[in-house]
Formats: sequence, structure tokens, C-alpha cells
Amino acid sequence: MKLKHKLNRMKHHMSHEPAEKAEEHGQTKQKENPQQEIPFLDKWKEMDAVPLYLDEQYVLRREKQYSLDYRHGRRRLGSIFQIFERWGRELADHPLRPSGRRPQDLLFFDTETTGLNGGAGNMIYLLGGAWFSEERVHVTQYFLPGPESEAALYYHFLTEMEHSIHHLATYNGKAFDWPQVKTRHTFVRHEVPKLPDFGHFDLLHAARRLFKRVLPSCRLSVVEEEVLGIIRENDTPGYLAPMLYFDYLREQNPVLIEGVIEHNEQDVLSLISLYIELSERVLEGGTTPEETYEIGRWFEQVKEWDKAVWCYEKARHTSEEWQAAYDYALALVLKKQQQTAEAFPYLETVLQSGGAYAAESAVELAKYMEHECKDPEKALHYTGAARAVSTVTELRDDLDKREKRLAGKIRPGK
Repeated sequence: MKLKHKLNRMKHHMSHEPAEKAEEHGQTKQKENPQQEIPFLDKWKEMDAVPLYLDEQYVLRREKQYSLDYRHGRRRLGSIFQIFERWGRELADHPLRPSGRRPQDLLFFDTETTGLNGGAGNMIYLLGGAWFSEERVHVTQYFLPGPESEAALYYHFLTEMEHSIHHLATYNGKAFDWPQVKTRHTFVRHEVPKLPDFGHFDLLHAARRLFKRVLPSCRLSVVEEEVLGIIRENDTPGYLAPMLYFDYLREQNPVLIEGVIEHNEQDVLSLISLYIELSERVLEGGTTPEETYEIGRWFEQVKEWDKAVWCYEKARHTSEEWQAAYDYALALVLKKQQQTAEAFPYLETVLQSGGAYAAESAVELAKYMEHECKDPEKALHYTGAARAVSTVTELRDDLDKREKRLAGKIRPGK
């Protein structure tokens, strides 16, 4: 790679010069390079892919566009605009809330790699992202034709996707995709733009919260079929993708990799549908009592107590099977808000049920009587009730200590 070109790019990255000016100054090298002989270029064009150059390197960029009315599974892609409007009216904070961003600020992102494990030996050969303009959904993919073009891959991805990398939406991207991007970026960091700071929705974490009790697995393919209504036909399995890429490297025929590219395209579209689905379920408070309960736990984790209470109350009114769990969760949230008296009847109900959480509820009632009501006799009564239903050794040891302390507080002869 020519030193002059490298220095020009480094100067551009350090100065944060806009991409339009970079082109005016000749720092986007596609136009300056002689057209390289690209194997099977006609086939690439049939696949909607064009070459992008960076000095002696090139990558293939593929772009597909979809109408906002296009349905991917049961969801219309353009309904994300209505979802954002609903989030804007929601007063409570939540990990899925876009916090003032527009749909145009999200990049639904996925990668294809040469292996499923992380580390420096694992190379990314396809970067795929779906993003919104005001009128369309764009799927833009950058394909690596060989290891020698890695700088070109990240240069064009980071330069052209700069408008969308404000907030990522991925599926296990926090643990795999973006750490892998950071690892590979390290090798070419002096030749390409810096990695941006951004927000991140990892939809795998959200899917596990809502669906782990009802799905056999939270793999994206399972969530697609069972939740989103997406049935892929003639899809290339993910486990074949690395082998197909190595076959491509030997033969350079894009037919070998076409199915992988289409698989990646479907993945990023599924992320849009999944974000819409998850957001609507959270905003509606769930579609089943169990789901409502999990959403309540999610709001509780971010200390949105009122929303957590709303979810738990909704769940307990629609299900008797798990009512003890919902009542106990509701009581604990009320206690965290210093509303222990309001929590008391829920704890009593759980204790009387004699099932799950009965012992824990009795302990909470004992604490309330001892510390807030200053009534050691009733506290001792509830401690005994906890002992009667508890089978946990650690809890019984704690109850022994509590009984001795309470007995010492009761006056002789009482």
C-alpha cells in the first residue's frame, strides 16, 4: 500500500473531516484506482454487488432496498416508526427505549465469520447492516474477497455507515459480533477510521427474558419461527457458512457464497421485526401472565418501580397458577418503595398459600413486625410460621438466630 495514500487517510481520520470533503480531496481511493480484474464480476453484479476500492484492495458492497410496507414475518418493517412514537410517550425508562433517537439512527447489524469462537484467528468476512431512510429500508453488506482486503472492508464500512452507527441492534452482538469487530479493527486501525461510540440493543438478552420459559431455545432461528412467524425456505445453515467461504477463497466464484449473503440479509431484517415485536410486548405489558411477570422484573431491575408494580398486578389478576410468585414479587417492590404496610396483605396471602415463597414471605412479615411495628411476639409467630414451611437448611439456621434474638426481647412471663 502506498505510503502517501495511507498518510492521507490517517490525516482524514485524525481531523474528522466529513466524508464528502474526503472525496473532494481524493481520499476515497475508489476513483483513483485502476479497475482491477475481479473474478466473476458479472455474477457479482447480478447479485446487486459492486466493487469498492482502496488502493490495491477491493471489497464487494451489496445493497438491497425494501418498502416500509414490506412484511418480514408478521411484522411490517415500517411500523418501527410507530413503535418509536410510542416509546416517546412512555415515561418509564427501559433498556429497549430508544431515548430520543430516530429509527434512522439504528443499524441492525450482523456478521459472518470464519469460526464461532472469538480471538485474533477468527476473521470477519461479511459485515451486514439494515438501516432506515425516511421512505425505505436499506440492507447494506460488505464482503471480504480475501484476507489482503481487510483494511478496505473496514474503511468502507466505517466511512459509509457512519450515518447509522449511532445505536446498534444485534443478536448476541455485545458478546460476539462487536468484540470481534474490535479485534479485527486493531490490525488495520492505522489505515481506517476509528470505531465509533454508540448505544447497543442486544436483542438476545431481551428474547431470553421474554421467551426462555416457552421456547426450547432462544436461537434466532427458533425465535423467528415461533415468535415472528418467519419460515426460511432453502436457507443456508449458519454452520456451513465458514466452509463455504473457504471454498470461495479457493475458487473465487460468488455462487458458492450467495446463500450465506442471503442468510445474513435475512438475519438483519429479522432483527428489525424482533425489535418491533419485543418493544410492543413491553409497551403492552406482555401477552401472557408469565411474560408480564418477566417484563415487571425487567422494569424492577432498572428501578422503574411503578411500572413493575403495574406489571405484577396485571399478572396476578390474569393467572392463579403462579399468583404466589406474582404476589411475592409485588410485595418486594412495594417494600423497596418504603410501602411495607401496603405489602403486608400480599405477604400474608403468599404465606397462607403454603406453597412457593411462603417461607420467604413469613420472614418478611417477621422483619416487618420486629423492626417497624416493634412487636417481637408477632415477629416470633411469623418466624415459627417460616420454620414450619421451610426446607432450606441455610434459612432454618437463620431462623434459629432470629428466634433467639426475639425471645430475648420478650418480657419474662409473656
